[in-house]
Amino acid sequence: TIIEGCDKSCAYCVVPFTRGPERSRTSESVMAEARRLADQGFGEIQLLGQNVNSYRDPSAAAWDFATLLARVAEVTGIRRVRYTTSHPRDFVKAIVEAMDRNPVLCDHVHLPVQSGSTRILGAMDRLYTRDEYLARIELLKTAKRPYSITTDIIVGFPGETEEDFQQTLDLLDRVQYDALFSFKYSPRPNTAALAMPDAVPDEEKQRRLAIVQEKQRGIQIRRNAERIGAVQEVLVEGRNQALGQWIGRTTDNHILNFTHSDPAAENLLGRYLAVRVTRSGPNSLVGESTSVV
Repeated sequence: TIIEGCDKSCAYCVVPFTRGPERSRTSESVMAEARRLADQGFGEIQLLGQNVNSYRDPSAAAWDFATLLARVAEVTGIRRVRYTTSHPRDFVKAIVEAMDRNPVLCDHVHLPVQSGSTRILGAMDRLYTRDEYLARIELLKTAKRPYSITTDIIVGFPGETEEDFQQTLDLLDRVQYDALFSFKYSPRPNTAALAMPDAVPDEEKQRRLAIVQEKQRGIQIRRNAERIGAVQEVLVEGRNQALGQWIGRTTDNHILNFTHSDPAAENLLGRYLAVRVTRSGPNSLVGESTSVV
């Protein structure tokens, strides 16, 4: 964790009430922890915060998030660096430039949009419009290497019309997310949305959620199928004994279940392997590996 709390005031969210205002750690303390983890043998670090890219170094060094991200990636022994969750308002070009410069920074960005409608984004107090969000997506789409993009969607926010909902579906088609987390709006104590009129009936929320999930399923089936035949580097995270497969994660945050032909490889946990993708599904990839990299 590099930053705690939140200074935003999204109309549906209790975090500002439960975790207080944003408080960033000093860059010195973050770097010291990263070096300590590397010395202990950890190869992957994830920088965490409710709005992780809002990080502002309170010390005299005054690093912003892009600077901290780049410096952590330079720690000897660290092979992968991830971060979550980003707020689109604070996702700037310097972050993408830092990622482009150093392949240790993983090829994945989680950028929650919540709605594809500018009107609903305003009601949510998200502090950006649909076009401003898409400008951030364009930074990633035109970057020097391909990035996997994931997001969060809320359906049925108070006042969301069918037209607003269709704009969310259109956004999914336009961005082509690699994965998303989708939810029905539910009221939370002390939030501004509690007092908003035009509540969407629960059955309508459920209908919209099912449509979003089915559309995204189709997108993921198509996008994952494009990976068949490619060789991916995975960090081995687990073992499925029933299927005789290892479970790995790619730098762009895809789960890749694979077999390994070396019978002497009794424990591959924590190892990096090159895996050729042979099959795909909506939520994961399947492959074969023979080499440790």
